[in-house]
Amino acid sequence: MSHRTSHRAVAVAIVGISAVGAGVSPTTAASPDGSPTRFLSASAGENTLVIYGNPSDNIWGPILEAFGEAYPDIDVETFDLGGLEAFQRYLSESSSGVATADMIIASESVGWLDLVERGDVIAFEPSAAEGLPDFAVQADGVFTMSIDPMVAMYNEMLIPPDEQPTTLAALAEIAGEIDGGIGTVEIENSQAYTANFGFVTAGGDDAWATLDALGAHTAAESGTGALLDKTVNGEYAAAFFVSGAVRQLIDNDAQGSVLDYRYLEDATPLVPRGMGIVADADSPASAQLFIEWILSAEGQDALCAGGLTPYLDGNDCPYGYQAIADQIGDENMNVVNYDPALETEREAIQSRWNDAFGR
Repeated sequence: MSHRTSHRAVAVAIVGISAVGAGVSPTTAASPDGSPTRFLSASAGENTLVIYGNPSDNIWGPILEAFGEAYPDIDVETFDLGGLEAFQRYLSESSSGVATADMIIASESVGWLDLVERGDVIAFEPSAAEGLPDFAVQADGVFTMSIDPMVAMYNEMLIPPDEQPTTLAALAEIAGEIDGGIGTVEIENSQAYTANFGFVTAGGDDAWATLDALGAHTAAESGTGALLDKTVNGEYAAAFFVSGAVRQLIDNDAQGSVLDYRYLEDATPLVPRGMGIVADADSPASAQLFIEWILSAEGQDALCAGGLTPYLDGNDCPYGYQAIADQIGDENMNVVNYDPALETEREAIQSRWNDAFGR
C-alpha cells in the first residue's frame, strides 16, 4: 500500500554526497521551526521522495500532513513494508537497476546492519547531531526516527486498574490464576524477538525465570492486532510485549473504555525505529531534508501526533521518551540498540523461548 502527499521542493546540504548539487555552495537558512539548517538547490530538481518501511498509514497521516505544510511541493510516496521486506525489496531492485526507494524506515536491526556493511547507506551528520542522545545514531547514516516501547495491555473489566500488575514479574505471579488468559506475540515476530532479546539481555536469569513462569499460561499470537482483538473481547485479561502503537488507539478509541496499557517497570524494551538514505536514492537531498525535519521540534511533534515516541529534550509528548521515564524511572529505560548479537543469539533465544511457551 502506498501513500502520496505533496510537499514544497526545498534544498538541503548533503554531507558526503559529492554528486548531489555539484558546484553549488551550501547556504544557511532558517528551517520551519526556526533552527539553522543547511540547504542546497539540489532537492528542487529531484523526483518523488520514496520511502519503504513499517509505519502504517494511520501513523504516517499526521506526519506527512505536517511535513507537507512545511514543504508543500515535495512529493512523498510511502510503502508499508514490514520486517526485512523493505531491505529485501531495495536490494532486489538496486541489483536489477530499477527505480527503488530513497529512504528506508524500519525497526529491523539485522537489515540495517547488513545494509551498512554492504555500503548501501549514505552517512551524513544532521544539523541536530550535537544535541542527540547516543541511541539516536544506531549505525553510520542510520538515525532513530522514534524509540518505540513495548507495553502491557489489560482488559480492565477482568483486571481493574488498581489490580493491574506494574511489573512482568508480578504478572507472572498471578499467571496461574488466569491460566490461558494472557497473550503475547510469538518470538518469530521481529519486534517481539527484539523485545525479548532486550528483556533477557538486561535481566539475565531473573528475566528467563519470569518468562518460564508465564509460558505455561500464555498464548502466542502472530501480531499485535490479534492481541488487541482478543483482549477487547475478553479472551485475554492481559497481554505483554505489545507494540506501543496501541497507546493512541486505546486513548482515542471506544476500546479505551475496556482496555488499559501500562509501561512495566521491569519490562519496557524500547526499540529504535531506524531511518536512513540508501545508496541508490534518486532524491537524496529531499531524504536528508526529511531526516533533518524529523529531528526538529516540529518533526518530533508530528511523531507524537502519529502515536510514535519522540525523544528530543523539551518535547512534552504524552507518548514521549521522557514521559515514559517519568513513569518507570530512567534506570528502567531499556533501549535495545542495534547489536550484532541480535542475530548471533537469535536461534538460542528463540529455541529457549519456544520451550518455555510450549511451542
